[in-house]
This record gives sequence, C-alpha cells and structure tokens, in this order.
Amino acid sequence: MTDDFSNKANTGSKQSILSSEGLPSEITSGILISGNGGRLEVSKRERSRIAVFQNGYVVVTPESRWSSEVKAILDRAGRAEIAIHEIMEADSKSILAIYERNSRNNNETASKLSGIERQRELRRIIADAARMNASDIHFYVFPSFSEIKVRIHGRLRRLSIHSTEEGKAIINAAFAVATDQGSETGSTSFLKGALTRVSGLLPPGVDLVRLQYSPTTGHCASLVMRIKYSNSRGDHDLKELGFLSRQVSDIGLMRKRTSGLYLLAGKVSSGKTTTLQRILNTMVREKNHEISIYSIEEPVELDINGAIHVGVYPKPHQTRSEAFIEAIKATLRSDPNVVVLGELRDRELAGYAIELALTGHALWTTVHAGSALGILDRLSDLGIEHWKLTEPSVVRGLIFQRLLGVLCPNCKIGLPQGRDQGRISDFLLKEITNLLDSHPDKIFIRGSGCDSCLHGLIGRTVVAETILPDLNLLQHYASNNRVRMRKYWLSPAEKGGCGGKPILHNALIKVGKGICDINEVEEEIDLLQSYKSEYPYHASILAREWRNH
Repeated sequence: MTDDFSNKANTGSKQSILSSEGLPSEITSGILISGNGGRLEVSKRERSRIAVFQNGYVVVTPESRWSSEVKAILDRAGRAEIAIHEIMEADSKSILAIYERNSRNNNETASKLSGIERQRELRRIIADAARMNASDIHFYVFPSFSEIKVRIHGRLRRLSIHSTEEGKAIINAAFAVATDQGSETGSTSFLKGALTRVSGLLPPGVDLVRLQYSPTTGHCASLVMRIKYSNSRGDHDLKELGFLSRQVSDIGLMRKRTSGLYLLAGKVSSGKTTTLQRILNTMVREKNHEISIYSIEEPVELDINGAIHVGVYPKPHQTRSEAFIEAIKATLRSDPNVVVLGELRDRELAGYAIELALTGHALWTTVHAGSALGILDRLSDLGIEHWKLTEPSVVRGLIFQRLLGVLCPNCKIGLPQGRDQGRISDFLLKEITNLLDSHPDKIFIRGSGCDSCLHGLIGRTVVAETILPDLNLLQHYASNNRVRMRKYWLSPAEKGGCGGKPILHNALIKVGKGICDINEVEEEIDLLQSYKSEYPYHASILAREWRNH
C-alpha cells in the first residue's frame, strides 16, 4: 500500500497545486466519503488537509502529503478496501471548499428526497434483491455510514453504501407503509411489520416482505427484511427441495394421518415455510380437496390451496398471544380438519396446540430447535407436561431442516485444486476422502464463480432429519434418558432401532454426490471430526449410501 502511494505521490509532485476553480471533473462530480456521515469520515481539523472520494481520487495539501495523519487516513482506506486511484495536491482553502460544496449538496439532496422518493429508493433496493433471488435484505446503520447487504444462497453480499442519514430515512420509509406493525418484546424500540402488495413497493414475483428492526449501541440500527416470493400451488415435490427418499416417505405418512401434532424446526431462513406449504398443498390434492384447513398466521405467509386464513388482530391492551388464542378458539368452532399455526413461540400457544392434538385434530406448526429430537425438549421448555408429550397420539411427526448451497457444476473445483488455493486443509481433504471412499478429484468445493452462477452457487438444497415417534422412543424420553432415546433412533431397524439418519450424515451424502461443499457442511451443520465418534455406524455405511442415492 505504501509503495502504491509513493508512486502516485511522485507523479503528483510534478503537477502544479490545484485551486478550487481548477479541480478536475473527477473531483467536482465525485462522491465525497471523508465528510460528515461518509464511509471514511475525518475530523474537522483534517478536513483542511485531505479529501477522499468514492471513485478513488484523493486531494491533499502539499505540506500534509507525507504527514502521519494523512498516512493514517490512507491506511484506513486500504483496510476498508477503498482503492486509491490518484492523489492530487490543492491548498487548504480549496479542500475546505470541497467540504462546503458537499454540505450544500447534501442539504439539497435531503430536501429533495421526500418520503415518496425514499420509498422509490426502497422499491429499487427490493427489486435489485429480488432479481438476485436474495432471501433477505440487511440494513446496517453506523455512526459514519450505512450499508445494505443481501443474503444470496445463504451468504451475505454487499449491495450498496449510503450515508447514515439516508440509511435511517430508508428504514423510516419502510415502516411508513408497513402493516402488522408491533413489538415482539413489548418495547417500542424493537419493531416488526410487513410490506404487502398494497404498499406498492414489491416487484412482480414478491408477495410479502417481513420487517424486523433492532436498535443497536451508539444510536445505530439494524433492519432485516425477509422476502417471500410467489410460489406455484402446483409445486408438490419435496425431492425437488432436497429431501431424500426415506424422508419423503416419512412425511407422506405424516400427511395421511388426520390427528396429532406435526412440527417443523430449523433456524431462521432455513426454508420451513416453503416445506410446510408444499406438504399442505400436497395434502389438499391427495385428499381431493375434501378437507377443511384453517391457517392462523401473522402476517399470512402460507399460500395453501383452499385454506381459510384466520386474521390475528390484537385489540387494545391485548397481547399477541391472547389474540392468537382467540383466533384458535374461533377456529375450533369452525369444524376444521387441519389447523396450521405459524409458529409456537410461547407457553400459552404451545398449551393450546397440545389440546388441539388431544382432541383429535391435526395441527402443523413450526418451532425453533436444534435437531429433530430437540423438538421434544423445546416443547418441554414451553411448559408441556411430560405425559402429554409421551402420549403416542399427540406428537406424531418431527422434521428438522437446514439449507446448504448447491455448487455450480461449471466452476466447482476438486479438492486438490482447492488445497492448492488454500480453500481446504490437508486434514479435511484426507478425512472426507477416506469417509466417502472416493478420489479427491471427484469431491468438490465452491469455485470463485462464473457467468452461470453467483459466487460459485446456483441455489440451495434442504438437508434434514425426519422422525415418526413410536412408543419406545417416547418412553425413553419419558424416563429422561436422552442417550438411550438417541441410540434407539439411530440404531438400524434390523437391530431393533428406528433406522434414523442424522442431518450430518445426510449432508455428507450430498458432498459425495458433488452437490454441496464440505466447508459449508462444517460451518452450517457440524465438524467432520465429530462424525466418526458420534455416528460410527453411519460412518461405516456412508460410502455405500451416497453412491446408492
């Protein structure tokens, strides 16, 4: 970095000192990032010595060019990945004039950007994210700048940089037209809401954008916008999402039953809503549209053919949970075959969900848990008595899922090439090669990207666990013997177990087939080192299984 600056400095020393009237168009039309709210904001004292522009041009006074202060600012630029294109010299009066002109321009821009114009900018941001098939948009407001990132195939990518004030204004514009606004915590600092088609901000193909706002320290802020795309009701194939044949069969048995509690678990943005929607639309088709489905959500996300969507509208002085329970009571008086709850979040809702199952209804919902078996512990944490959880007619289906990136077939690279590029360790290369009993050249990791993909990925695939709880498994749970319960579920059927397959095993099958990157499996699922020690039986059959799938 220092050598680059030295070369440019030598070039600049032959030039005359520029005045404010003699500044080139690259400076006068550039975006100043060292001013108030800029990405590289400098102190008031330093503003008479240096000005830095987003296009890589820098203006300094001759006497400050080699000062420690200027060098420190240029070092900051390097760490922020701001490429310096050229350094020019000007007197301090001219540099101060740059800041004055920038301040006037900012004031004019701020006055022009009305609420409607901010919403136009927000519409453009959402449209850009949708074109990239992003799942989420992240707004981060910092003291000196704001940043917008999009999550594509599970990875955050920078979309744009704005001033602090503009970032705050865009967030305000979102909530100005949002519906279903409220506070999850009871504090007005933490806000949620939704942008619907009525807002006029959603591009074709996007049905809903959910908002979650969180204040941060230092008068900063964070807004996450989750995008829900339009889905075809004709999409019924779970294999297309990534479920394996055994899992599709398990879920098929769950769909056939007309009573009991069926729970999907996974972290945020793990595809639970998409999976649930496909399951329920398939159920409607299989039962010839002769069932009554009531969906209770806030906001409505599931697009289920023929379902009745019950609105949840908290009255004054009524909590969200109380409004949900009121909706559940009304639903029970409406003769439903199947009830769908958006998510079990608290004790009261969990209690009513169990009562629905005990009274012979089928209820499908989602919950946050770390594994399929962990769903039972999550229900216990929500206050459900053990005897209810161990009743075979209550909890009848458990699904846990995560999403992994799908490797681009055109630019994915083999393990030896990845090792040479420092993208996989020798240890991991040897371990996964031995486990899969395959040649390193036949096992792939993510490439750098090409015209056919986004950063080496072309989509995401489900990796999952499915469980049909039986009496033996529930009895192990009732006796608080988690070790025996887990061993029973994982043991092969020929040895008296359930023949369950852990999510790590199913993810490694996709590594063997060249679908997923072992590095991401370790990041998102678990370390490979734990696989052989925790799942010795599955490790012994992995090489055979991935070839048979």
